[in-house]
Amino acid sequence: MIDAGHRDCVEAALNHEKTDRTPVNNFVLATAARSAGMTVDAARWDPKISAKVSVDHAVKTKSDFVKPVLDSQVPFMDLGMEVRFPEDDYGQIMKPIAEDAEQIDQLAFFDPNVASECPNFQKVFVDALEETSRILPEDLHICGLSWGPITSSGYIMGVENMVMGMLMEPDMVKKLISKTTPFVSAMQTRMLEAGATVMWMADPTSSEDLISPDMFHEFSAPYITQIVKDVNNMDSSVHTFVHICGNTLKILKEMPQTGADCLSFDHAVNPAKAKETAGRNISIMGNVDPVQVMMMGNPESITSACYDVIEAAGQEGGFILAPGCETPISTSDENVLAMGEAARTYWSRSPTGNLY
Repeated sequence: MIDAGHRDCVEAALNHEKTDRTPVNNFVLATAARSAGMTVDAARWDPKISAKVSVDHAVKTKSDFVKPVLDSQVPFMDLGMEVRFPEDDYGQIMKPIAEDAEQIDQLAFFDPNVASECPNFQKVFVDALEETSRILPEDLHICGLSWGPITSSGYIMGVENMVMGMLMEPDMVKKLISKTTPFVSAMQTRMLEAGATVMWMADPTSSEDLISPDMFHEFSAPYITQIVKDVNNMDSSVHTFVHICGNTLKILKEMPQTGADCLSFDHAVNPAKAKETAGRNISIMGNVDPVQVMMMGNPESITSACYDVIEAAGQEGGFILAPGCETPISTSDENVLAMGEAARTYWSRSPTGNLY
């Protein structure tokens, strides 16, 4: 594997150091399959295809991160939940399995370290990460993927039912999230053992668009904190990334206390305000509009949008350029590459960029 400076660039950004370019996460999963002319289903269930299309796409688009085609609904299949898998999209959970206190008490999770208990997680996640690590030609960071504790609990209980429970039966909801948290930690540590080099956790139900900041403080932050602690206990050198969709500006004030190294934030947040709020307490990643800019734009408009985000949030380190959420499946290679190029050309072409 060639040391091409990918991990060094990311490390510098997370340490709030200035470098000669901005690191980039192309935030791609299923898009890599489409780029290679394959369906999501073909890549989802074949670890070799999943790894190859993802690595090829990441290198081609000048990303510093790579993530195989990891379908985050697959682990719920191993929990015995009903999941439908479309040919060219992610899995869809058809119904919850623990909607009341009795069902929560009876809920049992598989051990991610025992392949016979979770054959689908083993194939789609563990095997794909091992293959990605095996074939990786350059020192890109390898991302695993899991839903966060409150989002996972929402799938298990039903999001609407869970949010109502936060108001009416908070102890019952906390019991579920408390049971789910070590399960998420176990999946994350297993993925690190399989070859992931950073923790990547998406927790969209933590968004201010769904729950209040007070609810985040009570029902989400303590459990994110525990997962970060569990990962750090396994390997203190592993960087921890949390992605939360929608509005997260008030949440961002509390994120440093979770111990996470970086919050990936959506295009709904003003990047200058995000940077001001984060300061040097936590790094941030974002936040180019994934639909209007990345999918529907062209290389010129994407370059301009990336320059604007770097200008607002990337002047003093502590910043990684990325779409505000996952790159849509139909986004062209040239559009994703434009973001990778912009992170490099900004510093030579921007009037304020020649700082080093």
